[in-house]
Amino acid sequence: MSTNTDSSNAPAPVSKGRGFLHEVIVELRKTTWPTPKEAWRLTVVVLAVLLVVGVYVGTLDLILSMATRKFGLIK
Repeated sequence: MSTNTDSSNAPAPVSKGRGFLHEVIVELRKTTWPTPKEAWRLTVVVLAVLLVVGVYVGTLDLILSMATRKFGLIK
């Protein structure tokens, strides 16, 4: 088994990039995009989840900070 180290058979970088972009465009045309109403609804869901997680992490941080101060765990 021989390895071909000759780069004459390799496609040029520009040709490789052009082929990649063509494949991306083909796949994007197959994509089912959400309607603007769906996009807004999903955005609101994401923001609500972020808010809930932020409040949870902030509360947990506050409780743990108070506990470490009360018991002198960190000096």
